[in-house]
Amino acid sequence: MSEGHSLPQYSRAIVREIPDSIRDHSEAFKWKKRREKDMIDLGKAREDHARYTQTLRDLGLDVTVLPADESTPDCPFVEDTCVVVGNRALVTRPVDKTRRKEVDCVEKLLKDSGLEVHRIRDKGATLEGGDVIFTGKEFFVGDSTQSNKAGRKILAETFPDYPVTSIPVEPPEFHLKGVVCCAGPGVIAVGNHKSGRKAWEIIRKSSSCTYEALWVPDYLGLNCIHVNGTVIHCRAEDWPNSCKAFADKLPEHKRIELTVGELTKVDAGLSCCSVLF
Repeated sequence: MSEGHSLPQYSRAIVREIPDSIRDHSEAFKWKKRREKDMIDLGKAREDHARYTQTLRDLGLDVTVLPADESTPDCPFVEDTCVVVGNRALVTRPVDKTRRKEVDCVEKLLKDSGLEVHRIRDKGATLEGGDVIFTGKEFFVGDSTQSNKAGRKILAETFPDYPVTSIPVEPPEFHLKGVVCCAGPGVIAVGNHKSGRKAWEIIRKSSSCTYEALWVPDYLGLNCIHVNGTVIHCRAEDWPNSCKAFADKLPEHKRIELTVGELTKVDAGLSCCSVLF
């Protein structure tokens, strides 16, 4: 752990149930061909999701489970709907028009929870939570197909106490958290590939803080969540080398190996399926 770094402490989480429509109409199919062998088994997906939800509860979080909405196939990926730091939340504006319908119920829940809630109204702005990394000291935000300059500007205005640094994200990756991810206080999990190395150079050169890199060898083993001193990351049975990288770099942290299972077929990662605050 790097000295002087700390991450927010969480007491609550939001997750959302899986609609049947995700099987055929996920946004992920814009990026890749839908093959029969990759079709989601909805029953198994819901078992995986229930396991994920219970893991958050086991870590002491009060988890609110929102109902699925068949008109929004990707609604389980609630991370994209908002950014929350402390008692302030920014409700985002996803790039896909269908996904914009997801934010209303999340906004209501955040308001009912007593948070100071802001919302992106600028029709030229897009921002998704999967592009936003908060290190406790600053934001790194993807300049991606999903989040643009106007969206990043509104984020900076909503959280003026924290610097915002842009990091390019190139297709087929569509979110920054598929390239780099906050693994612990002062520790950034970085994909050991061209995109990851480019992102790390920007982080290293642009920030006044010092971070340590946790180099992750497997592209799909990178995404992780840090919950009050516990790191939730990939399973050894899926990505043994990446799992070992987490164990070696974070020996003093409690670690939980987990997968979102079937939802990986539509490019989901661990962080996609929850909002922590």
